[in-house]
Amino acid sequence: MKKKVWISIAVVTVLVVIIGFNVYNTYASKSAEVETKTLKSENINTTVMTPGTLTLANESLLFDDQTKGELTTVHVAEGDSVSKGDKVLTYENPDLKMEKEQNDITIESLYLRINSLDKQKTRLQEKEDELADDVGKEEAEETMEAELEQVQMDIRMANLDLRQALLQRDRLKERMTELTVTSEIDGIVIEVNEKTSPTTQGEKPLVRLGSMDDLVVKGKLSEYDTLSVEDGQRVTLTSDAVPDQEWTGKVSDVGYLPEASAAESGSNAVQFPVTITIDEGQKLNLKPGFQMIVEIETDSHDAMTLPFSAVLQDGDEQYVYIVEKGKAVRKDIKTGSSTAERIEVSSGVKKDDQVVINPPDKLKDGMEVKLK
Repeated sequence: MKKKVWISIAVVTVLVVIIGFNVYNTYASKSAEVETKTLKSENINTTVMTPGTLTLANESLLFDDQTKGELTTVHVAEGDSVSKGDKVLTYENPDLKMEKEQNDITIESLYLRINSLDKQKTRLQEKEDELADDVGKEEAEETMEAELEQVQMDIRMANLDLRQALLQRDRLKERMTELTVTSEIDGIVIEVNEKTSPTTQGEKPLVRLGSMDDLVVKGKLSEYDTLSVEDGQRVTLTSDAVPDQEWTGKVSDVGYLPEASAAESGSNAVQFPVTITIDEGQKLNLKPGFQMIVEIETDSHDAMTLPFSAVLQDGDEQYVYIVEKGKAVRKDIKTGSSTAERIEVSSGVKKDDQVVINPPDKLKDGMEVKLK
């Protein structure tokens, strides 16, 4: 008898546990425990990042120009200070020198010819005057007309030849001046190379001049990035060589034309050059040629934001759940810019709404919720 009683008690206990478990599962499937946050005002910066190279803003590269003649003298050495107008390279051109001498001779001979023709013209006019005394002025003019016209024509032709020779002399003077190459900037001699033939990487300059006091960072932008980058935008600069430091600057120039066509670069990507001017007064313990990371601030504004973990996606639509009167309510939203952890919400949620973050997968619109 006692055995049957204990069996009955055990059966009842099992039934109570099963019913309780089913009741709990039914309630749990219709409710959820959630954590909420409200909208937070935050300043959002939109940036464009690109690699760049520290380089000289004021630089002059002088290459061997064989059209000038034979290079005979390099007047500078690495480390020398130079001023604008100082001699840097000298060429010799025997053919040009001979051409100038021939031009000088031509000019001198033309002056002599013109002088001789002027004298001839004077003699003919004197002869005409003498003849006029004998036969009359009209007959004398007719008699001397052909000779005077010829000598006047010769004088005009000689003057035209002289003008042409003088123009040639001016051109030759310019070419002779170009045999001495001078510095176009104030700075120092950074590099002096021996005369070499071009390589696959391009011809090295004979002399490289620049000012170490004026450095800029040059980089490249994609087609898309050029739409948001413009002159004057603030820039943060960093370098892997000095990881604990950063510098500031601004965009000083965005190239209007791409740096190279797809055919020239061997790539379908079109890139536009960008130049960054570094703010004055900063200690820049880097050398020209160092690689830098360029972060350009293209936009900065205050926005109402939520954590990324609050925003859900349904096709092209974005939505969140908010808690109203103990229930989850779905709200479609519109988003904007973002940071590493938060995203701007431009509409769909009010300032004091309790927005569910990390919503559980089972959460549905209208489901009862309990705040953690």
